[in-house]
Formats: sequence, C-alpha cells, structure tokens
Amino acid sequence: MIIVKNYPQVVFDLIDEAPSIAALERDFVISPDQITHFRWFGVITAQPTMLCFPRNGASMPKSSTKVATAAFDRSYSRGYSAANRDHIDKLRNALHQTDPNDRPAPDALTREAAVLVPIIERSGDLNIVFIRRSDIVESHRGQVAFPGGRVDPADTTLLDTALREAREEVGIERNIVDVLGGFPTMSTVSSGMRVAPFVGVLTQTVDYKIDPIEVAQVFEVPLKVLADARYRGLYEWRRDKDRPSSNFPAIFYAGQTIWGLTLRITESLLEIMQIPRPNKAP
Repeated sequence: MIIVKNYPQVVFDLIDEAPSIAALERDFVISPDQITHFRWFGVITAQPTMLCFPRNGASMPKSSTKVATAAFDRSYSRGYSAANRDHIDKLRNALHQTDPNDRPAPDALTREAAVLVPIIERSGDLNIVFIRRSDIVESHRGQVAFPGGRVDPADTTLLDTALREAREEVGIERNIVDVLGGFPTMSTVSSGMRVAPFVGVLTQTVDYKIDPIEVAQVFEVPLKVLADARYRGLYEWRRDKDRPSSNFPAIFYAGQTIWGLTLRITESLLEIMQIPRPNKAP
C-alpha cells in the first residue's frame, strides 16, 4: 500500500519474522542476546523491501500539528556546498511538514515513540548522527539507533518527544535543530509500537553530552559512506538454534553495525536525496 505518491516506504519484515522477540520499548532494535550467529558477507545480495503501513488495515492518522520550521534562521547553510544545500532542500520538500498524527494520551493500548535523525556538516560533507545503546539499559543493549524513545506524558507532540530524547541522551539542544520534517508514523507488526522519525539539521557544532545509562557512544557517518557498497553486508540472524537463520542487510562502519529499522530509515533518506544505494560491490 502506497502511503504517499513517490515516497520511500519501509517494511518491518524483521519484526514480523521474529514475533518471539520482546516488545520493542526503545529505539526499535534487537538486543544482542537475541542474536545467536553473525557472519560478514561483504556484499548485499538483494535490496530490502520497503513499505509503510498502519495496523490492521486502518487508515493512517491525519496530520494536524505543524512542525515549526518556517521561522528558523537558515543562514547556517550559506557556507554549504551547492550539493549539500540540494540534499537538504530535497529532504525539506519531501518530508511531512506536520506531526505525523494526533497523539492521544499514552495508555496500555497506545504504544508510541519518536526518534530524531540528526544531520551535521563536517569538512564539506553531510553526516548522519547515530548512537549505540549502552550495555546496561533494560533492552536493546549495544545496538545502533537514532536518539529517541517512548512518548512521555508531558510531551505535547511526537516532535517534542524526539527533541527531548535527543537532548537527554546526547545533549543536542532543540534550538540548534532545523527540523526538516518527518516520515509518516510507522507501525511494527508484532509489538504495535508506532514510531515517528523526524529529520533535522544541526546548525552548530555539537559537544555531545552522553547519558551513560542510555548511550555508550555517539558517532557520525558521512553520506558517502552510507551509500558505499564496500561498507555493506548481511547479518545472519537466527531466532533460536532449532530454526533456520535469516539474512538482513547492514552497514558496517568503524566497528558499528547499522541494520533493522535504523537502516531502513537511513535508506529512505538516501532515496529522497537521490543518492544511489549500492546493489553490489564494484
């Protein structure tokens, strides 16, 4: 089902493939103790399927809350290259300029979360900011994600959630985030978690302040690396020793592994910016 014409879509086949995994509570990645086997393959043999969908065939919620970007001082981009400004303009034009849905008060039947996908310019290159979860959090230990997490009752909108979590986890203050827009809210198949990803440009150099309880590391990856086939490979994942393994695409960079929902959001960004995704290594 196409949610928006010519819009990149995301599929959650990993989650559907593994219903026995504990409910995804933060950052929507699988904890290391669920991974029983890993092997480096070097090359992605197939592109991931992409799909956005609501639960149980229901229609997507209507947008209502304006993302406050119009008044932001965008002079920061004057020093960017024409190519980098073009990438940012493509994102701003393609992403939703509204909060993806009206957020009801969280309750036992409503599971919502939001993440911020930060973009920062370094030495003429655009980079995407990722985090690696700490090894002491309750779930999803040691996994790569974007700053974000569950909605707090004090959050007025899902964008508030994403910006609050980015500040709490890695010290990104909301007043330096030029929010370009958001993706449609994504629903996971098995857990019912609704995830709202927002994309924002960091307008100043950031001195990351990591919450060590939540985050082990914050790192940046250049767009050119994310689109380079030499950094692509496959995870071989097995639900348990009595079941066959499954392979999932991943990016391997500087000792980090980007896969699952985090990779799918990354792939969507590359698609919007019209940066070719590799089919195979040269």
